[in-house]
Amino acid sequence: MNLQERDYWLAFNVCGGFGPKRFAVVLKYFGSARQAWEAGKGEWEKLRLGLKLIDRLLTFKKEFDIVSYKLRLEKYLIKFVVNRDKDYPDILKEIEAPPYLLYYKGSLLPQDNVSISAVGTRKATSYGRAAAQKITRSLSIRGMTIVSGLARGIDGIAHRTALLYGARTLAVVGHGLDKIYPSEHFQLADKIVKKGAVISQFPLDVRARVGTFPARNRVIAGLGLGTVVVEGMGDSGSLITADYARQMGRPVFAVPGPITSKLSDGPSKLIKNGAKLITSGEDIIRELKINPPAGGSKFKIAIKNLKLKKEGKEINFSSRAEERIWKILSEGEKHIDQLARQSGLMPAEISAVLTVMELEGRVKNLGSGEYCL
Repeated sequence: MNLQERDYWLAFNVCGGFGPKRFAVVLKYFGSARQAWEAGKGEWEKLRLGLKLIDRLLTFKKEFDIVSYKLRLEKYLIKFVVNRDKDYPDILKEIEAPPYLLYYKGSLLPQDNVSISAVGTRKATSYGRAAAQKITRSLSIRGMTIVSGLARGIDGIAHRTALLYGARTLAVVGHGLDKIYPSEHFQLADKIVKKGAVISQFPLDVRARVGTFPARNRVIAGLGLGTVVVEGMGDSGSLITADYARQMGRPVFAVPGPITSKLSDGPSKLIKNGAKLITSGEDIIRELKINPPAGGSKFKIAIKNLKLKKEGKEINFSSRAEERIWKILSEGEKHIDQLARQSGLMPAEISAVLTVMELEGRVKNLGSGEYCL
């Protein structure tokens, strides 16, 4: 079997320790993944990535056979795509440091670029289930692709509703595709493969664990033009996904819930911090200013609209102090004391800038010295 450049990308992914940013450094230094793979220890040491990682790579190279691994992928009907391939999702290329390789079962199509990520609690109430079904139903019948995480609760409801109404759906998981977690979603995953794809950035034999879910949540957010959250505690993992979406400049939508339910705390927190309150899928479509089903040029229009919104806030600053405060608040809500520590500005100057930004509608005063975008 003749190996291609992308096969060496696969080898680095399986080795581990080479995230998107580090792998980009490797490509820039060596010129290609193949040249990096074939380089000796002396050449690697010049890159100064640490002896531990270099020794790990050199040991791995002696034991790993690319051809055998590709045959294992074929056995499980798993394909892979690198971010230079035309099949790699355009919408994911838009984010900073996208995964350089994705494994998937099923198909990736251009129409998947017009999509919404739907996430929420694993312990959905009857209200949450009804809300998730209502929203994903209206998006599905309009031809939008539904992205979620194959978890119990809201994720599973989103996938099933999309399938029920004939829409495509993408399930992003935090483990290798040789297994399905949770195991009771094996049949659901099989149905998704026939009408979309199950996707992972993790190689075979990687099991779901706490450390894999943040990376998986980032991909979920990156695959959607926006992210909608239906039910979740105040510290829910769904809020991590929403935070990634916000960092990417993608809108966050939240479904309000009963104030007597702890599962309303997450969406309520998001709404207080600037998420768009929505009660239907049509609210999302109007906010995104697209008319699905769409693909190609309409995806580009949607992305352009999001970029213009983001640039309108990030570029047109009246002072360096305002730009500095904006960038710090992009990380999340901050107390004025935190702003002072991180920016190096005097509290009086920060207060003056925040007052102007609040009048312009750029920041929100949450009370008790807390601010958010």
